Amino acid sequence: MKAGRKNLRRACDEGAAVTLAEGESIMQVLTLRGSNVIEVMDGEGVKSLALFPAKFQKSFWIKSRSFVVVDASVRDQALESGSKIACVVSQVLFHEQVRVLEKSGNW
Repeated sequence: MKAGRKNLRRACDEGAAVTLAEGESIMQVLTLRGSNVIEVMDGEGVKSLALFPAKFQKSFWIKSRSFVVVDASVRDQALESGSKIACVVSQVLFHEQVRVLEKSGNW
């Protein structure tokens, strides 16, 4: 049996601590739009569409009300150019990671 996506699994197992790079933010998943597009909402209540990359599709499953880290650095440029998809999911947050972030004050 193949290990498949071992680097993604290793990153998931290692990382209870999540660090946000510049341009990344935590957003909540509202709905799954089909294929690899999801609707997310940021802390201010702004809704947008995000791309769920193919590398996550068979390794991580997300549901409504779960949290993800998205790269929204080019969000304004994408909306100005007429693209409906404004950001890309860079990491899926698990329940334990969300709790650690809430306690640390980085939320």
